[in-house]
Amino acid sequence: MKRGIAALLTLAAVLAALAAVPVCLRAFMPDYGPVHAGQYAGEKTTNAWLVSRAAQQDNNLLIFGSSELKTTDICSHPYNFFAGSGLSVDLVGRGSCQSIIHALNVGGQGEELRGKKIVLITAPQSYVEGGIAPDLFMANYSERQLLNILGDGAVPETVKAYLAGRVQALFAAYADNTGSNPVAHSAGDVVSRAWANGAPRWPYVPYAALSGWLLEAKDLAGAWKLLSERDGGEWTGSPVLDFDWTVWEEKASAQAAEMVTNNEFYMQDGYYSTYIGAKLSQQAGKDEALSYDESPEYGDLSCLLDLCALRDIEVLFVHVPMHGSWNDYTGFSAVRREQYYEKVRNIAENYSNVTLLDLTGFEYEPYFLCDTMHLGWKGWLAVDRAIVEFYQQG
Repeated sequence: MKRGIAALLTLAAVLAALAAVPVCLRAFMPDYGPVHAGQYAGEKTTNAWLVSRAAQQDNNLLIFGSSELKTTDICSHPYNFFAGSGLSVDLVGRGSCQSIIHALNVGGQGEELRGKKIVLITAPQSYVEGGIAPDLFMANYSERQLLNILGDGAVPETVKAYLAGRVQALFAAYADNTGSNPVAHSAGDVVSRAWANGAPRWPYVPYAALSGWLLEAKDLAGAWKLLSERDGGEWTGSPVLDFDWTVWEEKASAQAAEMVTNNEFYMQDGYYSTYIGAKLSQQAGKDEALSYDESPEYGDLSCLLDLCALRDIEVLFVHVPMHGSWNDYTGFSAVRREQYYEKVRNIAENYSNVTLLDLTGFEYEPYFLCDTMHLGWKGWLAVDRAIVEFYQQG
């Protein structure tokens, strides 16, 4: 009897000590400053605590995107453009962060983003027939975000069932491709499988709760480490968003002319030399059979926008153009490009909380993209203009 009581007391003491870990981490967490806003874009993909802290700051605009966020060598990139204006842009995302990754991130925040304004960028190449590749999904997957959504009573069951089905399909595809399943029997796996199959979820509530606590502690520890690496600086007063657009247009064009000298497609020299130059003739007509007509990405985008609407999040949705002259060369026809554009427009127009920035008319504009797919000097400047108007509304 005494041994049993001692064991219970020991267990209680261990649980109490473990429960104190998140409390202590929150209490001693370094301040989140404007310097941090432009850093750790990749880490914010899976670290819910960092995004939560970012959302709490005034004069801080979250931009959810993918590999285009890394083009900070371009002067008109929002990180550079808004520097010193009093408006911080908070970059969230890395290569292959497609709609389902952003859906988990936004939805996993619960009420933290309610009523906020965000910018969302999705790239044309996301809409390939198979959607996000299983290995790239796994590289950006957050179990904590998934559990937060599946345990959130405010999220409609249809949204939960859709997300659960998608992640289960991606888990299975990853296992088929690699011969291993690193998330097998995890809380995210068993709970999402129950949702996807319509099975009872209540048996997994204790497991999900314990896992959620451990994952939160991990998030907090990761955030503490990152925020301790550098001083975040001080937030300033109200932003001053008064820009001379003529000067900026000249500046962007001048930098573009310096960075594009070796090709007729207006691509950055280094990119063209590395990925195109010596292989140019091999690229002719290679995309004649490519189509973005059918893709899981469309459903994932709708799910993401459903979650934004649920939290009254105002979205500036950037509809990025394809590279007209390059796609003509590779055989991806203007007709098929327009079909893709229209499908995305139709989805975005279903949501009253979404402001569509449709840039698809700039397919042939020199310097609008910096390579075959990413926003360039003029492209980012168009986004900057839209951000100013979007931020100042309401």
